[in-house]
Amino acid sequence: MKLNLKEIVENLIDIFLEAGDLAIQLREKGLIKKIKPDNTPVSNGDLEVNKFISKKISEVTPNLPIISEETSENKDNLNLKDFWLVDPIDGTYDYINNLEEFTINAGLIINNKPVAGLINAPAKKRMFYSYEKGNAFELSNGKKNKLK
Repeated sequence: MKLNLKEIVENLIDIFLEAGDLAIQLREKGLIKKIKPDNTPVSNGDLEVNKFISKKISEVTPNLPIISEETSENKDNLNLKDFWLVDPIDGTYDYINNLEEFTINAGLIINNKPVAGLINAPAKKRMFYSYEKGNAFELSNGKKNKLK
């Protein structure tokens, strides 16, 4: 599968920034918290951000399945070699407790190897993304910096 990784990631940057805004807005309104069967917390924020991100990723890359922490879809398919791996809110404990240490994450796996990824830390207003070898960036305060 030949993909334009730069184009895919660049098409998702604004979506991830928007997902971060959504996460913060939901938190400001007040989150509904639950405990999952594995005894970890989840909130309506996790689920809403997951729905938003999954829909947008599917629009950008319709032929790639998504495996998300917050849904059971595709989790049991051990034959997938090309897929998105999504954790809509990593650090739910901090997220639900109004702390800054949480991120919105997605990694693109092709032929069982990570080839691109996006990480948004909305409370810190920092976003990281990468594609292909040598292309890693931070977006902070509206400025794009290439990482070494």
